[in-house]
Amino acid sequence: MPTHRINKSGKRAPPFTRIDNSMLQDARLSFKARGLLSYMLSKPDGFKFYLDEMTKHTTEGKDSIRAGLKELEKLGYVRRYAVKDQRGKIQSWELDIYESLSLRPESGFPDVENPTLLTNDLKTNDKRLNKYIAFTSNDNSFVEAYLKHFRIKKNKQHMRVTEEQYQMIHDQIEEIQSYGITYDEWEAEVKDHFEKLPKSNNGNIIAFLHAAPRRFDV
Repeated sequence: MPTHRINKSGKRAPPFTRIDNSMLQDARLSFKARGLLSYMLSKPDGFKFYLDEMTKHTTEGKDSIRAGLKELEKLGYVRRYAVKDQRGKIQSWELDIYESLSLRPESGFPDVENPTLLTNDLKTNDKRLNKYIAFTSNDNSFVEAYLKHFRIKKNKQHMRVTEEQYQMIHDQIEEIQSYGITYDEWEAEVKDHFEKLPKSNNGNIIAFLHAAPRRFDV
C-alpha cells in the first residue's frame, strides 16, 4: 500500500512540523493523546492553550480534550503548574510541553497529578494552622454556589475552616476552573452532591473537593 506524502523540500514547501517519533510511537498513549500533543507541538513555542479555543479546532468536546491532557500529564509529556504571586495567590495556570520525555528534568517538579489533599484533622503546633476563620466565597462564583446549596440543605452557614484549609480550598477550586469547567457544570455537580448527601454528613466542601477529580474527570 503506497503512502502519498507532500514534498517538504524546496522553496515551495508548505508549512510543516517535524516531530520526534518517540512520542508518536509511545504505545502507552492513546491515539487521541498523540494527536493532541502533535497539535500542540505544531504551535509556536510559548503558545497559550485555552480549552474553549481548542474545541473550536476539533470535533472533540471539552471532556475529551481534558481527558487527553490528563493522559499526557500523567505520562510526563505535559507539566501543568500554578503561577502564584508573592502572597501565594494563584494568578494563572501554565503548561510546559515536552516533545520527548528525555527533555524533562529528572526532579524538582511539584506533584500536579494528585492535588494537595485537604483534611479536617490538621494537628500541628503552627498557630496559623489552628486558627479557624469564617469560610467565605472571596468573590469566587464556584464557592458561592457551594455555600448557597449548603445553606439550602443544612439551613445554616458552612463550618469554619483553618487559614491553611481556606487557602487550599480556594487554590483547588481555581485549579478546577483552569480546566475549563463551567459554572453550570460545577453547580450541577454541587446540586447532585447535596441531593445525595446523607444526613450524617456535615457537608464540608473539603470532602466534595476530594471527589472533584472523579466528578469532573480532571
